[in-house]
Amino acid sequence: MPAVSIIIAALEADDTLGAALESALAQTLGDFEIVIAPDEPRDYAAFGALDPRIRILTGVPTPTGAGPARNRALAAARGDWIALLDADDRWSPNYLAGLLPAATAHGAAFGRTAVLDEAGRALRSIPARDYRGTANYAVFARAFGSFHGLARREPTRQWREIFAEDVLFDLETLARAGGSAPCNPDAVYYLSARPNSATRSAAFIDDIGKHYAAIVALIRAGRTGIPESEQAAACAVFESWAEMNEKYLAARAIDPALAYQRFITTSQNEIEL
Repeated sequence: MPAVSIIIAALEADDTLGAALESALAQTLGDFEIVIAPDEPRDYAAFGALDPRIRILTGVPTPTGAGPARNRALAAARGDWIALLDADDRWSPNYLAGLLPAATAHGAAFGRTAVLDEAGRALRSIPARDYRGTANYAVFARAFGSFHGLARREPTRQWREIFAEDVLFDLETLARAGGSAPCNPDAVYYLSARPNSATRSAAFIDDIGKHYAAIVALIRAGRTGIPESEQAAACAVFESWAEMNEKYLAARAIDPALAYQRFITTSQNEIEL
C-alpha cells in the first residue's frame, strides 16, 4: 500500500489539473497514489495515462460540492496518510518528503502556503516565510486561506458538506495532534487565485459569515472532532476569519474590484515571497 494518498476533487479542471498532477508526480518522495474524484460527468481519463499511480473515479451527473467529492476519493484511498491537493493548486517538489517524517512522529504535519494572484505572482505566505514555530490555532486564526498538511487516514474521518469544510478538517487534524503540530516552511503549497472559483463568487463571500457561525455552533455543540479543551481556540479561528471577512466586505463596497487575498495581503502588510 502507498504511504500517502493524494486527494484531488476535479470540477471544470481541464486547464489546471495537468499542472497540479505534474507537481505531485515531481515529488522527491514517490511512495504515493493520486485519487481524482471528478465532481461532474466530464471525462478525465486522459490524465490517468500520465502515471500508473493515478486513479480516476467515475464522475457524477451534477456537482455535489468539494466535501462530498473529496470523500469519494477518500473512500477509495489506500494510503496510511492523506494529503489534499486542489485541482488548480501545486506543491513544491519536497512537499511530501518534508512532511511525512514529522507527521509520522507527531501525528500530523503542515506545510507553508504561498498565496498567488491570477498571474501566478506571490501575494503572501501562510504563515510568514521566516516563521519557525509550530502549526497551531493562532496560526490558523491569521491564515485566511488554505493551510494544509498530512493527516492520518482514519475510517471515521470525512470532509463535511459545508463551506470551509477543508479548514474544519485541518483543524480536526490539528486537534488530533494535541493542538500543535510541526510546520515545515520549506514544504510549500502554492494556492492559486482562480477567477471562476466558488470562493470568489459574490454569493460565497457575502454569506460566508453565517457559514462560519454555523461551524462555530457545531464546534461548541461537540459535533466535530475537536475536544472540549480546544473548542474555544478552534472557534476563535472562525471568529477571526469572520471578522476579517466583514472588513473585506466594507472595503469591497468602496472598491468592487478588490480581490479578497489582495485585501488580506494589504491588511497584514505582508512582504512578497
